[in-house]
Amino acid sequence: MRVGALTSGLSLLTSPSVIGLMFTGALLGAFVGLIPGLGGAVLLTLLLPFLFHLPVAEGVALIVSAHAGIYFSGSATAILINSPGAPECAATTLDGYPMSQKNRAAEALGISAMATALGGVCGVIGLVALIPAMGLIITILKPASFMLLAAFAIILIGKLQSASVTKGVLSGLWGMMIAFVGYDPSTGLQRFGYGQLSLYNGVSIVAVALGLFAFGRMFYLFGTNRAIAEVGPTAIGERIGGQVFHGVSEVIRRPIQVLRASIVGFIAGLIPGVGGVAANFVSYAQARATSKRKSEFGTGVPEGVIAPESSNLAKEAASYVPLIALGIPGTVGSAVILSAFTILGLAPGPSMVTEHEPVIYLIAAVLLITGFLASGLGLSVARHLALITTVRGALMAPFVIILGIVGTWAATTNFIQLDILVGIGVVGLVMLRLGYSLPAAIIGFLLGSVFEHNLTLTEQVSGWSFLRQPLPDFLLLLVVLSIFSTPLFRLLRMLFVKGQPVVVEALASASTEDLEQIEPKEGREETSSFFKRPNSYFEVTVDAVWVIGSAVYWITAIGYAPVARTVPLLVSSAAFLLGMVQLLSSFVVKLQRLTHGSKKGDRGHGKGRVVVANVVTGSRTEYKREIFMIAWTALMLVGIWLIGLQLAIPLGILVYFFVLDRGSWRRAVISGALMYLIIYVIFVRLLATQLPHGIL
Repeated sequence: MRVGALTSGLSLLTSPSVIGLMFTGALLGAFVGLIPGLGGAVLLTLLLPFLFHLPVAEGVALIVSAHAGIYFSGSATAILINSPGAPECAATTLDGYPMSQKNRAAEALGISAMATALGGVCGVIGLVALIPAMGLIITILKPASFMLLAAFAIILIGKLQSASVTKGVLSGLWGMMIAFVGYDPSTGLQRFGYGQLSLYNGVSIVAVALGLFAFGRMFYLFGTNRAIAEVGPTAIGERIGGQVFHGVSEVIRRPIQVLRASIVGFIAGLIPGVGGVAANFVSYAQARATSKRKSEFGTGVPEGVIAPESSNLAKEAASYVPLIALGIPGTVGSAVILSAFTILGLAPGPSMVTEHEPVIYLIAAVLLITGFLASGLGLSVARHLALITTVRGALMAPFVIILGIVGTWAATTNFIQLDILVGIGVVGLVMLRLGYSLPAAIIGFLLGSVFEHNLTLTEQVSGWSFLRQPLPDFLLLLVVLSIFSTPLFRLLRMLFVKGQPVVVEALASASTEDLEQIEPKEGREETSSFFKRPNSYFEVTVDAVWVIGSAVYWITAIGYAPVARTVPLLVSSAAFLLGMVQLLSSFVVKLQRLTHGSKKGDRGHGKGRVVVANVVTGSRTEYKREIFMIAWTALMLVGIWLIGLQLAIPLGILVYFFVLDRGSWRRAVISGALMYLIIYVIFVRLLATQLPHGIL
């Protein structure tokens, strides 16, 4: 590091225009982060035209601060309503949202703010340290290493929120199968689009993230008709300020965990295509694996929020390494920033390191300052944001769903993506009910194309000779161990610990406590019986859909060119086999240890029991309400197609409050007018979004 370049870069921050644009970018990022589905890439794209009229320092300050400013507010919506404001914040929902359900929303927001800021510090230090050697770091990783890293991340994260081996892996495979929709990068051939040209570019990450994490949860909340947190606003208001600072102190008291998660996030962020959303989930998985209370993750523990939040800005700082050194964007946001650099006359590569080194240090400084600025803004409003958790789910659901629809349209301008959004929302609800892994699904989607592309390159460049290299060998060993760790552990336990009789039963958690560890009830011993009657015919139906759907997918893939069909055939074959195992387990007792998982009760009892892990059951009334909510959402899309978005939304709100929620006419009119105003001001006027007008 040259001291002169560092001094020159920091001196650029003394300009009032640079400071003003940095604050503007941070505020814009924080604002956009509160709108589920809009995402940072949309904001950065909208800022590109302004860069033509700005000097280099001012343009860098604006675009980088907007990029960094989105993450705290994106995490705020993930914590409060289980709807990540940016796909990168999806991992925060795993423990952040359960904390909100336990009336600890303000504490979670405090944790998020402080962890994000400190993680940014670690990331910036890493960025500055690696600037001289960043080209060498990237060239160490070959296509085989990228392929195995992607496979390892999918399998590792498949174990999150799923005590079932098959359900976790099936979730990841489903995400990969969705990722293969669209053109094949090797041949340009459109796959799995069934003649729909609008699917040529594939399924949008916005539709997948919002469908899985936001829409599925909103359908569920409407079904239960309860608030996220079962406490009144007065009770929350009495202690909310203290909770915010308690969250800050939780982070300060765990410096090792913050540092560890930041390092993991930074390393993942260095890998183009593997970082981004994956970094947060990998940090979360690492924190869970090293924690003394692994079983509590997913129920609302501070460590589960600290880990992904500490990696937020750390991985974004790391993504600038391949971007600056090789011009390779590692995330969607950095791809837009690459365009911004081109507009500003900065050519990423060796020349940028040698000729514009002060600008690199300016980028690092802006990232650092924006992290604290956005987190400070978040802390100042956390007291008021936390009150969202006291709103009844039925009142919140239509607003989140409509914002998700509009945000997805703004990001894609593609009507079929809205259909996919709702369809994936239904899938997310089913996954939630049956104990599948939502994190594995989205990671499979994100890394599916990375796995396929690098597998193809490996076949073309080196073939199986990559196994002679030490790094791919080590990564392959990690993949194998991650797949077979559960059966290997059980085999070792059987060798050294005397076995216990197996009891098979369905574990149903309370509707609002779906992630809590619940003591299994005494069930009927099945040691003498090989076959059994299914616990749930709905689950049998879903398992049958897995089998039939993967078979249809395989048949479709076999008709493509060899290069374009290899990986889809492998993935769909694995999904078919695991789906068959999952289906047969509903009738065969012995298979349920693999397909439904086992876990101890809270008091250490239930050893050797096989339970249906993380299954969320409800009453018949709840299921009917969920169906009504899905039907209303589908009718909203029909209305948008017929009469346009601006007319369909207020009419849809009126129908919702009059028919579904049976509220007062005053609430219906005010809500419809407010929703229309929000969409008009934010999307039409400020963001210049061209909303669909309908065919009538």
